[in-house]
Amino acid sequence: MHLRGFSQSELILRMSRVEIGSYLGMQFETVSRIFSKLDADGIVDIKNRHIHILDLDRLRLIVNPNAGL
Repeated sequence: MHLRGFSQSELILRMSRVEIGSYLGMQFETVSRIFSKLDADGIVDIKNRHIHILDLDRLRLIVNPNAGL
């Protein structure tokens, strides 16, 4: 997104948690818990659909745990 001129640390979700859960084959409660955990751990700051990435390195490690090896 950054290469397209957008912020690399802020985004607005266009899908609801229900839609994200449906797309991923998960319950929306699971999606909400994951977002809440990322927020509580200080990795992201979430206000409704607005997400601000606070710790990109930790988020990358969650997405690809083998990248740190």
